[in-house]
Amino acid sequence: MKSRISVIVPTWNGEKTIKACINSLLVQTVKPAEVIVVDNASVDSTLSIVNKIKQHSQKVKIVRNNKNLGVAGGRNTGIKAAAKSSNYIFLFDHDMVASKKMLEELVNTVKKTGAGLVTPKIYYLKPGKLIWAAGTGVNLWTGQVIFRGGKDRGQFDAEVEVDVAPAAMLIARKVLRKVRGFDERIFAVWEDTDFSFKVRKAGFKIYYSPKAVASHDLLYEPEAEAKRLLVRYGYFIGRNRIIFMKRYAKSFPLFLTMLPVYAFYYLRLALRYNELAGYYKFLKGNYDGLMHEN
Repeated sequence: MKSRISVIVPTWNGEKTIKACINSLLVQTVKPAEVIVVDNASVDSTLSIVNKIKQHSQKVKIVRNNKNLGVAGGRNTGIKAAAKSSNYIFLFDHDMVASKKMLEELVNTVKKTGAGLVTPKIYYLKPGKLIWAAGTGVNLWTGQVIFRGGKDRGQFDAEVEVDVAPAAMLIARKVLRKVRGFDERIFAVWEDTDFSFKVRKAGFKIYYSPKAVASHDLLYEPEAEAKRLLVRYGYFIGRNRIIFMKRYAKSFPLFLTMLPVYAFYYLRLALRYNELAGYYKFLKGNYDGLMHEN
């Protein structure tokens, strides 16, 4: 069967990165059938930039949400808008760029392994050859994210099964017939993790494809990146880990003993960067996560 891929790029105020992102998708060796940009009510020049690209490519389509539905909601909007004839859906964050053979290699891995979902090797955009993620995992006792990254020494060159596909994922259409998209209550942060675990629970495998390469425009300095996340997503960082662990923890009471550790870590960051407002949002997220009904 010929590979027909609908690409979905959710965005919110992505004017700095969206052009490079879309252009990298349009020059793939395996051409996408369509590139659907889902705009979450941006207030910058994102729409204008995408419309200019759209004038030169009929593959580019725009779907606009009336309000910001988050990464989860944006992806669901795109999935609903995707052509029913597509046998693959590819989700890609707006601050990423793809190597030319990325889609081709992802499809090759699906065909070779029978995976329901495949994720590429993702580098930091700058500096080069530093891996942001080669798939990830979660410690189901502590809630700690298990990263597969660092300087590329060939340690992640094997095509292997992983627990979580972060930020970029090729999904076989058969998966979406069994898994009802993303949980929009999670909004952003941990939405990939929750979706990946639902996919695995439904009986599908998730694979990492080392020859499929993308780059993510994020800060390499871990604490500076954590500060950015605290400012922008403090509430969701505090809340969504708890929601996820309520669903999947090996021992939720044991996980609760880790909350003071996370609270101290983010307090230290907040004090260091003078971002107490983000920390208060984090604490509010903790409370709402504990009160949340799954």
